[in-house]
Amino acid sequence: MKFNIVTLFPDYFSLTLKQSLLGKAIERQLFDIEIINLRDYATDKHRTVDDTPFGGGGGMVLKVEPLDRCLKALGYYHSDHRKAGNDNERIILTSAAGKKFDQPRAIRYSLCERLTIICGHYLGVDERLRHLYDLDEVSIGDYVLSGGEPAALVIVDAVARLIPGTMGNFETALEDSYMDNILGAPCYTKPAEYEGFEVPPELVAGNHKEIKLFRRREALRKCLANRPDLITEADLSIEEEAELKRSTDKIKKAEKEKDNNG
Repeated sequence: MKFNIVTLFPDYFSLTLKQSLLGKAIERQLFDIEIINLRDYATDKHRTVDDTPFGGGGGMVLKVEPLDRCLKALGYYHSDHRKAGNDNERIILTSAAGKKFDQPRAIRYSLCERLTIICGHYLGVDERLRHLYDLDEVSIGDYVLSGGEPAALVIVDAVARLIPGTMGNFETALEDSYMDNILGAPCYTKPAEYEGFEVPPELVAGNHKEIKLFRRREALRKCLANRPDLITEADLSIEEEAELKRSTDKIKKAEKEKDNNG
């Protein structure tokens, strides 16, 4: 796979991409990342890539011309000349107003041959870019960053770790949070006892069936406590649905008692 990252701050990525799994995977040529300075596609002596918004108000807007030149240089064409729904390559624009970036989207992107990520900035990007190109406007969360560079790193990391060979044990990725619309199970390591708290006996007894059941049960409980919105999308057995109902009833009862005593 090839990642292109279009940015105003290319140095932002120079150290981070050399770290941990990403750095090792790049060294092993499992994928390639090219950092592109958008200012290289400006035409004036000041290398201007932004301007004030039509209609007034504060802030600046990324200009469409340098972005258009940049994407053309990368071999992209305007949407009316491209086959709709090209799944082999995607153009991504990081934006607080975009669709949510989640694990299913990361999986879809990991199957592409090329991803080009444009780091949004300021008030945003001239809307005409979205009319010229078939692109995905993507947000990593319900908050606003000072620039799209952190979001681009999040996307690259989430996608790259799913590329075969990046992780030493790909089974670990299959057990990640959000892989089946629930969170990951609580995890423990040595020592088996610390400050009076012991590792759950199911994890040290060596019974793989019991370990699997324990992790699934605890993952569902954590999901119910932290992200109950995900539960509605999870594929649950009849027994799991019954267990979750009991847990939900306990939570509601505890909250009611707390309110009565408050």
